[in-house]
Amino acid sequence: MLTHLQVSNYALIRNHESDFGKSLTVITGETGAGKSILLGALGLVLGKRADKKVLLDPSGKCVVEARFSIERYGLERFFEEHDLDWEAETILRREITSSGRSRAFVNDTPVLLETLNALGLQLVHIHSQHETLDLAQSRFQISVLDTLAGNANLLGQYRAAFAELNARKLELKTRRDAYEQILADRDYLQFQFDELEKAGLDGLDQTALEEEVQVLSNAESIKKGLLEGLQKLREQPQSSIDMLSEISASLDAVARWQPAAQNLAERLESIRIEAEDIASEMERLERETQYDESRIGELTDQLDALNRLLAKHRFNDASELNAFKEELENKLLSIDTESHDLSELEAIVESAGKEVTRLAEKLTKARKKAVSPFVKKVNALLEDVGMPGASLEVEISPMEEAGLTGADKVRFLFASNAGTKPSSLRQVASGGELSRLMLCIKSLLASKSQMPTLIFDEIDTGVSGETGLRIGKLMEELASDHQIIAITHLPQIAAAGEHHLFVYKQQSGKKVESMIRSLEESERVEQIARMISGDTPSEAARRNARELLGQA
Repeated sequence: MLTHLQVSNYALIRNHESDFGKSLTVITGETGAGKSILLGALGLVLGKRADKKVLLDPSGKCVVEARFSIERYGLERFFEEHDLDWEAETILRREITSSGRSRAFVNDTPVLLETLNALGLQLVHIHSQHETLDLAQSRFQISVLDTLAGNANLLGQYRAAFAELNARKLELKTRRDAYEQILADRDYLQFQFDELEKAGLDGLDQTALEEEVQVLSNAESIKKGLLEGLQKLREQPQSSIDMLSEISASLDAVARWQPAAQNLAERLESIRIEAEDIASEMERLERETQYDESRIGELTDQLDALNRLLAKHRFNDASELNAFKEELENKLLSIDTESHDLSELEAIVESAGKEVTRLAEKLTKARKKAVSPFVKKVNALLEDVGMPGASLEVEISPMEEAGLTGADKVRFLFASNAGTKPSSLRQVASGGELSRLMLCIKSLLASKSQMPTLIFDEIDTGVSGETGLRIGKLMEELASDHQIIAITHLPQIAAAGEHHLFVYKQQSGKKVESMIRSLEESERVEQIARMISGDTPSEAARRNARELLGQA
């Protein structure tokens, strides 16, 4: 609910503040005084675009601030999603600088204009002859039927089921695309696996292979070197081992006079024993080292195959190739498993689709049931608001594919005059007719839902007398539970308001400014009398005004 509006340096308004009551506030004034400027200022703070042309004083800054009581609107989630501080009394502010720069705030937190607009749409609905916002939109038309049918819980169940279905469909599509890609690549995957399997890489030690090739390729040189070493150790006229034995014996002989020589003798004996062991090992290596041309060819083929695969797959060693081979094997094994999983997921999607269809059918049934009493009541109200020949029809047809609101395509069809064929609201209804139709519909919805502030801008065009009284009465009834703001030129509607704002022009130097003030009861009598008979109201007009105000 709008509780306070403060406007400075906007259009013809220099500075103004207005308080708004929770029921019906009417705004009146002479033609051209700027009644709709208030709506323009409010639209600015609700997120409409503007530039520096709106500045009354081009050197100053335009500021519009609106305070709303939003405790009953259930907007906590919106504030959480947009990282805003939720306050029961929320302040929206818009600033336009002299350079044309715009800034928007919600509870002093800077926000994008899109965020301000999204919040504004949930706080205020403006209905004029040129702007009906919702009435001609299918989304709104469906919501009207759902509200009247009490479909809130059912619609919530449907949307949850619809979201689950879409999530499962997306999962199925993602996995099916991946599966089809694997199937498309299966032959190539199998070829790669077979190639690696044939290469016999399991347990392959690339370094050991290279070392063996090195040994076999140089077998003759290795044998020659080993034999030469053995000859020096054992077979020369004076072999190294024999020399070590003789030196050790000499030290033993000296040890009886020099005890330290015994330690040297023992050390030499250890060296001799190690030399004997080395010689034995060299003999073994010499025997085992044999040139084997076929073995060299076998090993070379293995290494060539390994290096080719490493280069092909851009790996560094055999262990990485083995890991890749294991990955290929797992992919091939997963194809059959994935096929089974896809079948299960398809069954889940089918089941979710049946649940969506079941709930959509319940919604359709409830909506169709609500149509007849809705149309009957609206058409009766249309007669009350001065459109006796007008009629509304509701057409419900199936959609090709279910959507977020169900499987129904809803169209409101309207005929302005009796005997004419109803057609789309956009095609046949004028702005004033749409506004009065909206008033009728909103009056039916009032007891069923929490609605934002409703603003009606001169929906009484072409209306007078008894019809004006009926519109005023309807607005009074609607305002018993909801905040209504009405810009009007009809005394009957002006008198229905609980609060009355009067807009007038005032010369300020060379400029004309719009001024707005709240009228006391005595002032309301005079203003309504002027609306009845002109700038110089008669006493009869004043009596009529008092009667309209219930003061007679």
